[in-house]
Amino acid sequence: MSLRDTFRRLIAGPETATVPSLGRNDRCWCGSGRKYKICHQAVDDRRSSTMQSAPHSARRGTAARGY
Repeated sequence: MSLRDTFRRLIAGPETATVPSLGRNDRCWCGSGRKYKICHQAVDDRRSSTMQSAPHSARRGTAARGY
């Protein structure tokens, strides 16, 4: 790794892995051979909705300060 690559990583931040989007009728990512809509779509939808709502639920538990 060159010095230029090191600085580029420091400035740009960590690289993020790209996840290919699956259609409902594509084969599942787990390798079961079943369609995604039957195998893991419901689980992935619940997981993504939980991840999106997690920061909001953490704020609800804090007491409001009156100053």
